[in-house]
Amino acid sequence: MSRFGDDIWDFYPYIPQENQSSNQKQIDWRISLPDGRLLTDPAHAELLESAKDFIWSLFAEPVEGRKRPSMVTLRNKVNDLKPLLRWMVGLGLRRFANLAGRMLHYVPVAKLNGPGKPADAKTVVQRLIVAEALHHQRDKLNDALTVHPWPHETALSLSGLKQGCTHRKPSTECIPEAVVGRLADVALNYVQNRSASILTALEAVHSAAQEKWDAGYSQNECSIARTTAARSAGYLGSDDLTGEVIRLRTACYIIIDLFSGIRDSEMMSIAENCVAMSKSRDGSTDIMWLHGTIYKTGQRPKCWLVPPVVMEAVLVLTRLTARLRTELALEEAEVTQHIGLSIAKERARLVKRLDTIRKHKDKLFLAKGVRNAGKVAVLSGASMRDDLKCFCADFDIRNDDGKPYQLHSHQFRRTYARFVARAQLGDLLTLRDHFGHWSIDMTTYYADGGANGYEADMELLEMVATEKHGRQSEIMATYLNSDVPLANGNHWLKDWRASVRTATNKEELIREYADTITLNGTGHSWCVGNAKGTGCGGLCVFEAQMCVDCNYGIIGQEHRPVWEGIRDQQKEALALDDMGPGGRARAHQILTYADKVLRRLDGQEVAA
Repeated sequence: MSRFGDDIWDFYPYIPQENQSSNQKQIDWRISLPDGRLLTDPAHAELLESAKDFIWSLFAEPVEGRKRPSMVTLRNKVNDLKPLLRWMVGLGLRRFANLAGRMLHYVPVAKLNGPGKPADAKTVVQRLIVAEALHHQRDKLNDALTVHPWPHETALSLSGLKQGCTHRKPSTECIPEAVVGRLADVALNYVQNRSASILTALEAVHSAAQEKWDAGYSQNECSIARTTAARSAGYLGSDDLTGEVIRLRTACYIIIDLFSGIRDSEMMSIAENCVAMSKSRDGSTDIMWLHGTIYKTGQRPKCWLVPPVVMEAVLVLTRLTARLRTELALEEAEVTQHIGLSIAKERARLVKRLDTIRKHKDKLFLAKGVRNAGKVAVLSGASMRDDLKCFCADFDIRNDDGKPYQLHSHQFRRTYARFVARAQLGDLLTLRDHFGHWSIDMTTYYADGGANGYEADMELLEMVATEKHGRQSEIMATYLNSDVPLANGNHWLKDWRASVRTATNKEELIREYADTITLNGTGHSWCVGNAKGTGCGGLCVFEAQMCVDCNYGIIGQEHRPVWEGIRDQQKEALALDDMGPGGRARAHQILTYADKVLRRLDGQEVAA
């Protein structure tokens, strides 16, 4: 699409992610500089040549020991290089070779995004890594940094970012529980309750405007028809309805992402008929798959296990953007016809547009906006981020600081993983309703290999497993650092408590203990047996009393409300006058177990 000497390098065929806008698939060398000129001005031709040569060398001949960067990474490298280029021009330097011995003076500049505006540490690291690459690539360039920019230092140390074990810890913030609960409530209300009236109004508005247009009326008269139809549907006007349409589209995004955990680029890849049904391997469970495309390690089809509410959101979204897909189909025919009649630059523009149309024409997240010159296209990641923030502001979804929550699309993936992991540990009924599965092990079993030859998102399942492991460690730390009464035997837990009490490094010993077991939640206990096929084999999910004297179960203080509910339930059952002798005997038996658990949790009875 571009030549080395062009002011803009257009990589759009090689950046397939639909959530990237056109300018995000380009490197624009028209960089503004402190002297009031652009990098592409003749006065900076030498520096421009050196910068282009360096950036392209990272792709053509990567730094030794590093993999070849993607086109997106190249674009980001240019952004990281800009502060250095501007600093050089400010000093009157035109060659990278002239930076030798000066680079430590650049470090304070790299730490700023402007006068008095500090950049975050990760941004600083990337800017300094680019400077180091100028040295690493010295044998491949005509103009390079011939000496190391900061001997005896690294980009990491100079940035102030402490590595430690942070590479093992998730850097993405989960959506707080209070926020995600409110977010889900509002989004579900839109999808399940408000969508019908919004879609009906939207279709009426489009129909009214189209009728006027077909009859030869002006654009202004069509606009009046849209406003009248919107008001008839109960809205202040067409702009008011448009706002509701955007909120409905955002609600669909939230529901799909909350219950699938897919990335924004994958979300923008989903198309019509993207949800498919199948049966589990044993034929006992209906499985629902969301089909799309993954780009992280090479573009390929992917599928994700989802609950029925995702299907609801997909159906709403399909109807919401149906007219835009029709517009793309009509534009495809028009552009195809004009390509044969066009020449040179106009032909290149039309070819690019036709390629975009063919990629987008069956997609679900479509919009028509200023950024794409009024043309229909898949929503960019930036637009979606703005919509998510506006959604929180519109519905007063606030953070702990009282300000509207700054929701980011990349937060959904880890939030989903934490939700599934904690639901699996704390309330198996939640996971059952979510997937039709009783455990993470079952989810992995069904997802392995995906459906119809598509890969499942094993990385996402690994994130769930990581979250589960973290939660399991938290639970075990609570038990082992405490002497609070337990309601069942657990002789092994008593021994572990004694060992931890005298250990030199309690935290390390607790981690070791936690790594030797697998906790599964039943709602009324923790079970360490059913994952290994020991104990009752998981039947305690249905028979709570089986956990009371089981050495593979743990009943702690957090389970008290459940056992109080079991006790009260049996008392209510015994008060009924139509119970037979068998039912009454069973109610007495369960009541006895519940009373025993509560006495033990109160410390009034010691478990054997």
